Amino acid sequence: MPNSYVEFTGNGSTTTYAIPFGFISASHVTATVNGVATAITISSSNAVFASAPASSSKIRISRNSSQNTRLVDYTQPSTLTEEDLDTDSLQAFYIAQEAVDTEADTIRKDLTDLQWDADEKRIKDVANPTADQDAVTKHYLENTWSSTSHQTN
Repeated sequence: MPNSYVEFTGNGSTTTYAIPFGFISASHVTATVNGVATAITISSSNAVFASAPASSSKIRISRNSSQNTRLVDYTQPSTLTEEDLDTDSLQAFYIAQEAVDTEADTIRKDLTDLQWDADEKRIKDVANPTADQDAVTKHYLENTWSSTSHQTN
């Protein structure tokens, strides 16, 4: 189970979806519907869409922690507070979780045979092959197979 995102399928009537992961700021929570960034408002631990995503639409609500800007800047002389330490630690923890989730969603090698494993997912948007050892798409194979003459010996 991912630590930094949740996925739903729209039903055409639901506008509020539970956010099961922690976040530091509402600005760190984003949503896509069918891969398109979609505005949401955060209410407590819920993401609220202005209008319900269409039936069968694919919804992903993600935490995207600030990776380029530190949320806490320790200065001298300053008071070291529990809140600053918690925020600093949570930022690093959430970024680590997001990296682990990203890695889990990628094609990786199966360690038993060191071959690429798509984990039973379709691979899409593959270009037509140009070299002898390139992967072949279903479309390319069907068009090539149907357009060539086949002889049996």
